[in-house]
Amino acid sequence: MAIKHLIQPVSSLSLHFFRIGYGFATTILIFRYFYYGWIHSYFIKPTFFFKHFGWEWIHPLSPVFTYLLFGILFITALGIFLGYYLRINLFVFTIGFTWFHFSDATIYLNHYYLVSLLGFLLWLSPVSKSNSPTFHFLDWMKKEEPISRFWLYTFRIQMGLVYFFGGIAKLQPDWLFEALPLKLWLYQSEGKIPFLDPILGLPITAFVFSWIGVVFDLSIPFLLCTKKFRFPAWFVVLFFHSFTSFLFPIGIFPIVMSLSSLIFFEPNWPKTILNKIIKVNSETKEQAITLSDCQENGKFSYKEYLIFTYLLLQVTIPFRHIFYPGQVIWTEEAIKYSWQVMVADKVGSAIFWIQNKPVDPKEILTDYQYRMMTIQPEHILQFAKYLQKKEMEQSGIKDVPVYVQSNVSINGKPARPLFSPNEDLTKIDVNFYPLKGLLR
Repeated sequence: MAIKHLIQPVSSLSLHFFRIGYGFATTILIFRYFYYGWIHSYFIKPTFFFKHFGWEWIHPLSPVFTYLLFGILFITALGIFLGYYLRINLFVFTIGFTWFHFSDATIYLNHYYLVSLLGFLLWLSPVSKSNSPTFHFLDWMKKEEPISRFWLYTFRIQMGLVYFFGGIAKLQPDWLFEALPLKLWLYQSEGKIPFLDPILGLPITAFVFSWIGVVFDLSIPFLLCTKKFRFPAWFVVLFFHSFTSFLFPIGIFPIVMSLSSLIFFEPNWPKTILNKIIKVNSETKEQAITLSDCQENGKFSYKEYLIFTYLLLQVTIPFRHIFYPGQVIWTEEAIKYSWQVMVADKVGSAIFWIQNKPVDPKEILTDYQYRMMTIQPEHILQFAKYLQKKEMEQSGIKDVPVYVQSNVSINGKPARPLFSPNEDLTKIDVNFYPLKGLLR
């Protein structure tokens, strides 16, 4: 019975407009890299690049090919937005975007990870096979191609998990009982919305915003799924993301989440709205979904089983940090791919020692790399092994110990070291086990 409900044909318009929103947001994202010179800052200027565990085989490209990659990403993102050659553009963009995002671990962002996931899902979905030029939407809206309800649920679950696990991550003492780091961020945002400064400066405001953030993240997926509350909930989504985008530097994340949340509305909501403006004569096909989407006789095809596996991973991966001792926002172990969105403010410093001589990483890394390296234990270990390798190339001495004097402050609290200054960092391996030598 459940399978029959999932493979029931519904309008594909909602998912088509989801694709349009995805193309719009990613086009802006890639354009910003050209406009602000970030391609040079993040991929040309650095002489050393940090790696994600398990993804060490991804390397930055040469300067020429890096600019070529971003040119291709811009063209394919624009193609996704305009609705041309969707299957090809989605495939190329998703692979290329994931490659650039994983070229240096210091630029990891949760919404970049989400962009890769949504690109994969859109490529796998039935809309990628359609030829639906965005500016000819009146034509393809009149001839709706049905898809299975399963695909709408897939995207709804994915977006709901981002909110839900973002709320789970905030269920910690700093956030709930000390209003940290929001208290710091509101102070730093003074002057961005001048007429609100007297309110934002009140101590109680940070606590109110902290609890509103938790309630919002944990409840909004369920409210969007409820027909009675869906419309007002979406306005809350718009206000929440618009307000936070004014206060905090969070890039295109508000755009991605605001547009993506439209997937929770009825499958044919675009036509419903358009019918209130101009009459659209629909020729919706009521036939059953073809074998390429779902098999006959109420059975799933391989795509549906693949998506079930994918969703199972998306539900379980964010919980993996519970197997590691210590506070996840301090250790950073298993924090990636878990939707730990803006839950801590960390600043740090680090000086490395090799052959009884200090090495200032600021002389090797870019400013951004240095800031990210000092607060993430795994990156400190990578840089220590890089220094050991560099020393061997210069002096010929193998297995030279490398030490670090590091101090990290989390949420404005007194700084403390991540590793003992007597710990040889080159002896610590990064794997699935808790890091040895890490001061938890």
